[in-house]
Amino acid sequence: MPSLLRSARSTGVIAGIILAVLIATGLMLAFTHSKSAARQQRLVVANYETMALMREMVIAVQDAEIGLRGFLLTGDVSSLEPYERARLRIESSMRQLEAAVADDPDTTRQFDEFRSVTTQKFDQLNATVGAYQLNGREAALALDRTGAGRAMLSQVRLLSDALVEGQRLLLARRLTALRSEQEQADMAGLLVMGGAFVCLIVGIYIIVRGAGRLERSQHALAGRSRLLQATLESLRDPIFVIDGERRVVAWNEAFARLAQWEPGKQAPPTLDQLLSDRSPATRALLLPLDLATTPARGPAVVRVAHDGRDYEIYRGEMSGGGAVVRCVDITEKLRDEAALRQGQKMEATGQLTGGMAHDFNNILQVIRANLDLLKGEAAENAAMLSRVQSATAAADRGARLTQQLLAFARRQPLTPQPTNIARLVGDLADLMRHSLGERIAIELKIAENPWNARIDAGQLENAILNLAINARDAMPDGGTVRVEVSNATLDRRYAALHPEVTPGPYVLVDVSDTGTGMPPEIAAQAFDPFFTTKGDGKGTGLGLSMVYGFVRQSNGHIRIDSAIGQGTSIKLYLPRTEDPVVEEAADPASAVSGSERILVVEDSEDVRRAVVDMLKGWGYRVEAAEDPDVAAAILERDCAFDLLFTDIVMPGTITAVELAQLAQRLRPGIAVLLTSGFARGLIPDHSRSGYPMIAKPYSSDALSAKLRSVLANRRPISPPEPDASSEEVAPPAAGGGARRVLLVEDEVLLRMSTTDMLERLGCSVSGVGSGEAALDLLEHEAGYDLLVTDVGLPGMSGEELATKVRERYPSLPVVIASGYSRPGLQGDGIQFISKPYSSIDLQQALDHTVRKSG
Repeated sequence: MPSLLRSARSTGVIAGIILAVLIATGLMLAFTHSKSAARQQRLVVANYETMALMREMVIAVQDAEIGLRGFLLTGDVSSLEPYERARLRIESSMRQLEAAVADDPDTTRQFDEFRSVTTQKFDQLNATVGAYQLNGREAALALDRTGAGRAMLSQVRLLSDALVEGQRLLLARRLTALRSEQEQADMAGLLVMGGAFVCLIVGIYIIVRGAGRLERSQHALAGRSRLLQATLESLRDPIFVIDGERRVVAWNEAFARLAQWEPGKQAPPTLDQLLSDRSPATRALLLPLDLATTPARGPAVVRVAHDGRDYEIYRGEMSGGGAVVRCVDITEKLRDEAALRQGQKMEATGQLTGGMAHDFNNILQVIRANLDLLKGEAAENAAMLSRVQSATAAADRGARLTQQLLAFARRQPLTPQPTNIARLVGDLADLMRHSLGERIAIELKIAENPWNARIDAGQLENAILNLAINARDAMPDGGTVRVEVSNATLDRRYAALHPEVTPGPYVLVDVSDTGTGMPPEIAAQAFDPFFTTKGDGKGTGLGLSMVYGFVRQSNGHIRIDSAIGQGTSIKLYLPRTEDPVVEEAADPASAVSGSERILVVEDSEDVRRAVVDMLKGWGYRVEAAEDPDVAAAILERDCAFDLLFTDIVMPGTITAVELAQLAQRLRPGIAVLLTSGFARGLIPDHSRSGYPMIAKPYSSDALSAKLRSVLANRRPISPPEPDASSEEVAPPAAGGGARRVLLVEDEVLLRMSTTDMLERLGCSVSGVGSGEAALDLLEHEAGYDLLVTDVGLPGMSGEELATKVRERYPSLPVVIASGYSRPGLQGDGIQFISKPYSSIDLQQALDHTVRKSG
């Protein structure tokens, strides 16, 4: 028994010793392996922290880039706050990441490359900020346009992606090692504690604990993988990753569509498949990168055009082989840049032409004023008078040219009013049919319930007729001109593509043809001033420029669509108005009366009767003839007429121009006024005759003003006496004496010539060169009947002067003259005349003053 006890004791001791040794060994092995597993776990956590820090630094670099671009766009120093915060974040993250990767040589090398490129990127950003602060925005933009900053940012992203990918691979290896250590710990626990419940419980506990940690790590890794895939899918541009074995290992849906590959049904493609003829899109985009060579020797960024689209292809190398490739569609970006350049060019050209037209108007005003003064002195010299009239006609043509330039520059005088566009286009139909000829068909399409637009109706009629004539010229063999009126709404998306557009409702006038069309390079220049595709002498190149300037000045939008063989469509978007259209009633009192004798020649009985009644109502003595033959017989019997008013296209053995020539032979001083409903370009006799003309249909006001203008410019008929008093008939002065006029004009020559014109009209003129001088003169001298001022004055403008004069001297009327658009200042006692103005314009302004004061 004792022996048994001893034996049992010995066995127990031995077993205890063995168990203790086994337990100690198990504990030591368990401790060792647990410590190793904990180390591996810390390394895994370090991997995740490294990846998170890397992504944070990339975001900081992007924030710095965004802050800089905001500063470049706005010039506001507060826009650099994201940039400054990003600098502080990147420095802190750099230190943390450097400490985190210090034990891994490969990761340290990648980090050094990333830190070097990041430092270069911030140096480039600092240089751009410095260039802006030292040399201005254009220098900073020039530095930014070099593309170095974008290339560095792309390289930062690629290096970041490569480092993250390396960390992911390292993470996989460490997880494998972690699992191995845990398995060894479990085996040691099972071998040592197989007979002991405590050891079993400890072993089970260790296994369960390790399995839980592993599962959580795997779930975290799977979540990060899903996050990475979601990030790739969030990019609209195709992006994919190829490994060192030339296989696609990561991609987004855009890449799958580009490669025509179905991920759920087909295996991931290889690089050779992407470069084969079976995938033409990827072949065209990836060949310039030279990915087939190892390592790739092609450029990191290339620009490629494929299937009508433009792409920028970015390649980022990975340290373990392979690359990250992104295909960015830049088609819309290039179009926006081209549109911006075109808009800047048109704006600069408009400013240049507008300035030239303004200065040229002043020059023309001096010429026109002196020519008007010469007419009175040359009344008895027929040859000199003819030369003066020719020079006056040339000055008028120059004035029309400046109006065309001002139209393009958006500075022409406009009178926008609520207008029924549908009615206006309908009223133009007959005129367009006559103007375009029989070989051109006219189609009008008016939408149901079209809106009204705030527009200058006269200028819009000219614009539509101009477009219709251009369409006719594009169809030498005949065709169709279609004019459509509809409602349109331009949204914010359209306005984002066209910066000059304000989102909102518009009335759309679309003038299209079935002509030859224009290639894109010609259409891009169609609105440029003086650009024309017509032959020499057949066009000034200002027609479409005028339309462009008129629409833009009216706060509208114009667009041209054209293609070779498919015709051209020009769309005018006119701003809608909800104000009612004011119907203008005829004002017989506004017509200028007269007592001269007029011979009217018109083949249409209705038109002839209406014109005769109109002229008699104004006090003229009128006789009428139905054709040139009858009119010639009347002139041969009695030629004592002051004016011949004749239609151009009429039946008879002689033409209207021949009738006018006969009338001037029989009565050398008779005035001639032509009229027609046809376009001037279709009347060959008129273009050579040089006689004034008024186009049908004309208003009573237009006819009255034209008659007085023609009668005022005719050669005097048998002046009773050659003395100086008969050269000019001064209008009766208000109050019985000569009117006192205060003239404000900073151009000395123009002030002198206008003074002469006013003095010839019987006025007493005081001239000054500034608004301040005019106010000073008005304070010290009383008795002025009229103030005539230019708009553009040094110091105080003409509008400001007019406002102050009307406040201080309400009874003093003001006439504002300008070569630009009508000033915004309106009201009783204020008139506006356009430069260059004639003595007739000044006479009418004086007469208006008399009527108002009376």
